[in-house]
Amino acid sequence: MDSMDIDSRIETPQVVGEVELMDTETSEKIPVEEPVEASNEASAVEDLVEEQTEEQKEAQTVAPEPAKPKPSATKSKISNNAPGYRYKYPEAKPTPPGVDDDRWNKIYVAADSRFYNRAKKNASESRKIRLTGETYQLALRILKERDEKEAEAAADLAAGIAPPLKRTPKPKPPPRMPKAPSTSSRDGTPSFNDRIPLSISEQIKSEGRARKALPSSSQGSPGPSAPKHSSPVPSQIKSEKGPILKKKSTVAPFKKFQPKAAKPEGPTDARSQRNSATPGGRSGPSDDDGSNDGGEYCICRGPDDHRMMIFCDGGCQDWYHCSCIDVDVEDAKNLLDRFICPNCSSETEFTTWKRICRYHNVDGCRKAARVMDEPPSKYCSDEHATAFWEFVAAKLRSNKKRTIGGALNEEEFGALLTSCKTAADFHALGSRPKLPIPEGHDPSQPLGLNYLLPEEESTINKIKAGRKVIEQRIEGFKMAQKLLIMMNRRAKIAQEHPDVEVKEICGYDNRLALNEYEFDAWCVSEEGKGYLASGILGPRTEETKHLGETTPYPGQVIPDTGDIPDELKNLCIKPLKKCKHYGWRGNHAEQYAYSTKTLTEELARLSKQEAFIIEDAETREATKDYNAENTVEQLF
Repeated sequence: MDSMDIDSRIETPQVVGEVELMDTETSEKIPVEEPVEASNEASAVEDLVEEQTEEQKEAQTVAPEPAKPKPSATKSKISNNAPGYRYKYPEAKPTPPGVDDDRWNKIYVAADSRFYNRAKKNASESRKIRLTGETYQLALRILKERDEKEAEAAADLAAGIAPPLKRTPKPKPPPRMPKAPSTSSRDGTPSFNDRIPLSISEQIKSEGRARKALPSSSQGSPGPSAPKHSSPVPSQIKSEKGPILKKKSTVAPFKKFQPKAAKPEGPTDARSQRNSATPGGRSGPSDDDGSNDGGEYCICRGPDDHRMMIFCDGGCQDWYHCSCIDVDVEDAKNLLDRFICPNCSSETEFTTWKRICRYHNVDGCRKAARVMDEPPSKYCSDEHATAFWEFVAAKLRSNKKRTIGGALNEEEFGALLTSCKTAADFHALGSRPKLPIPEGHDPSQPLGLNYLLPEEESTINKIKAGRKVIEQRIEGFKMAQKLLIMMNRRAKIAQEHPDVEVKEICGYDNRLALNEYEFDAWCVSEEGKGYLASGILGPRTEETKHLGETTPYPGQVIPDTGDIPDELKNLCIKPLKKCKHYGWRGNHAEQYAYSTKTLTEELARLSKQEAFIIEDAETREATKDYNAENTVEQLF
């Protein structure tokens, strides 16, 4: 080692304690061993400096950092019941004191959503609940709960308690598509068309990497051998362990059962036999893996799992579980006569049941009556027949005194059984007596009309007059509904007119403002008859302009409609949401439907009242001889 090496290592003189490193000129006189000691001292100095820096780092890590002053949160201005604020629902007014309008609007919408979902997503029901004030009260409770939670969270934060972390759900792995089994030795090697094209950056990266040898495949064609390098390749760290093998799952896949196709009656061709045959030497899935070995299927798509099933006699030849069609198993065994599924049911084809035992009313017997025996019986056995009449005898009154109403005694019950010759007479007990129908009588005219009293005739005449008025009003509302549809069509046509500069016009027609009497006059006019007959609505004519016309107040400016085209006359061409007619389609449609429903109910009530008066007159005539022997004697 010469002096040049020493100069290259020690560039500047350093003084550590009493040791001084000399310049290059004086270093020529120093022996060879002295620079080695100087270098050792320099390394010691470097070690000392490193120890000092490590101590400083430890001191910095141990010393706590000064607490940074928290920025004072500037409170945003609260808009409480601000004038002009638009709530989503008008019922949300007023905003509670001290609550921001936006926050209260969101809470009220959340409360309304609860009632909306509870009402099975019925908007009209949720609107009714809003009008009752229940939504407002629920919103107040939600606001109170949220304020309490925020106060608790603030108290925990002040005490140093961190809020609980929200658990984020793990992303679901993409579904793995099962690979079809390979049938060829060349399936293991992808073709040129099956390769995924690489982007430019991926191609550059792939070209810059060292090519790896493709492992040889036992199933497909062998891969290319590794290229030989002229120079030794740098050694790479390789794991001594082999590739990790995935353990096959032992869970059997779920099979969807599908109904078998009907077997053809004739011989099957060779193609179908080849398709249905299982190829040898393959264990891959086939089309028949999802088939059902039982053969019968239900609407639940389940197999014949040894549960009670019913066969449809309607032609579809399907089987159904009793539990799936809400049929009791015992009833299906004892009472079911013929089952027709809902798909095969019609007016002539329907499910029929056997007559149930009469003792069912007493002890709940659910067996079929012996109606096909000779003689036919209403009971499933003689024991139940005897038990039923014993039950009836136990219900009779033991007192023999005559009473008005109440239970019968043995004599009265025996007299009823003796007087009834047929089952129809027995079933008619307790019903209103009827007059015998004379020959040639019109079946559309009740018999009681011939036996009405004068006051009853007057009442019926009033009822008929009221019914006629109601029927006319119902017909008028139906015509109004038809006119509303025509107005909607005319508004859509007017929207496409070149003079319209608005994106969506209101389209309100002033004929909707006519009352019932004015509308009836419009319907009988030539204008109304023509429009209602054609189904196409046009502008108003001079014949009907006076209907619904209002008298202008003094000084009112009447707009001139001379330059307006016929397609836009009598129409409101203002923007849809900026005029006073907003929602006119739904409002009038709802009004017409409600009025029609109310009048229909009133018409049914009058018809029922008329039928009751006529039936009462018939009953009075049929029972006039019951108390013919009774006389009334006036004593004073």
